[in-house]
Amino acid sequence: MAKSAKIPFSLSRNDGASLTDQMLAGFRFAISSGYYAPDETLPSLKTISDTLGVSMIVTRTAMKRLAEERLVRPLPGVGCRVAGGCGQFWKGRVLFVVPDRNDSYHVSIVCDILRRRLMAEGYFFSQITVAKGRDGTYDMSQLKLQLKDPKLFVVEMFGVPEISRCVVASGVRSLVVARDDERAYKGAAVVRFASNAAVPDFVSRCVKTGVRSVLQVGFEYGAADASVLLGEEGVSVESVYVAPPGVRDGVIETVKRSTLAFFDKFLARKTSLPDVIYFTDDHAAEAGLLALALRGIKVPGDVRVVSWSNKGLAPVYVKSVARMEVDPFENGEALAGCVLDRISGTGKAPLPCLSARFVDGETFAENNKQQKTYRG
Repeated sequence: MAKSAKIPFSLSRNDGASLTDQMLAGFRFAISSGYYAPDETLPSLKTISDTLGVSMIVTRTAMKRLAEERLVRPLPGVGCRVAGGCGQFWKGRVLFVVPDRNDSYHVSIVCDILRRRLMAEGYFFSQITVAKGRDGTYDMSQLKLQLKDPKLFVVEMFGVPEISRCVVASGVRSLVVARDDERAYKGAAVVRFASNAAVPDFVSRCVKTGVRSVLQVGFEYGAADASVLLGEEGVSVESVYVAPPGVRDGVIETVKRSTLAFFDKFLARKTSLPDVIYFTDDHAAEAGLLALALRGIKVPGDVRVVSWSNKGLAPVYVKSVARMEVDPFENGEALAGCVLDRISGTGKAPLPCLSARFVDGETFAENNKQQKTYRG
């Protein structure tokens, strides 16, 4: 027990990976390297939590995942015991690669579905976050170690060409979920994430209902930019980026505060409102709807509102919010089916396209055709 009580790794809150994923990686390596021998009992959950400075929730989640991966066997009253010869249980390994700052709700749901589906089919599943170093380039040292396994299959979520080139050069089989033009991922099989797929339906609704002006609020890299298509239809568009430079998805509080600050200034200087306010981010939409309500502006009576959203995570409002919606559960199932088709060697099914759809709602109901005046 003396050796087991000493945990051979530490965790960092500055790491791109979550504490749970770091703990998983640490125990995986400790077991595979022989530090913890087969049939040896790991330290208690409390000892692990206290030693690594994390909550019991993190430790329980990590132990549950290790059990799902058949690396340990939970024994009531005893603890978690290292399984013997666990490698023989798996048909192969799948590595889920996520670039830094893409740890979103959508990615988490897709990852969980992949883990469940692949492990049920007998494939070992793990995740790694590739973070950027101080020089602004991706630190791929840990990824390169993983890529030394020729039997590995890689799924890169919201890939970036720099990481994809590294994966392709290793020779392992891979699949990239990409927001960008698939030509940027030469040599890789690409599943398109068409974030703009719902834009044409949104624009069509605007045209049919006489919309003349739209305020588009979001980030510079916007999930679904509608400005071009709206402009082509003669609709006046003002695009505003509410987040300060360097802030990307995942910094929810900053997004909401920036949105509130913008509307405080915007509504103070404007004497009239646009026909529609379109938010390219659901967190910005929640803050924007709050800002409008605080000023006594009625939605949709004074202005119509549309938001980008994940299914099941739409902005909460007294009326149903019209939205361009992506379904992470549907995306996860489609991607899992594609991965299983390719990893099994069949590869006959066409690559899916993960896309969004326009969902009408009460916040987009037609209002008075006359432009509403507002006095801040």
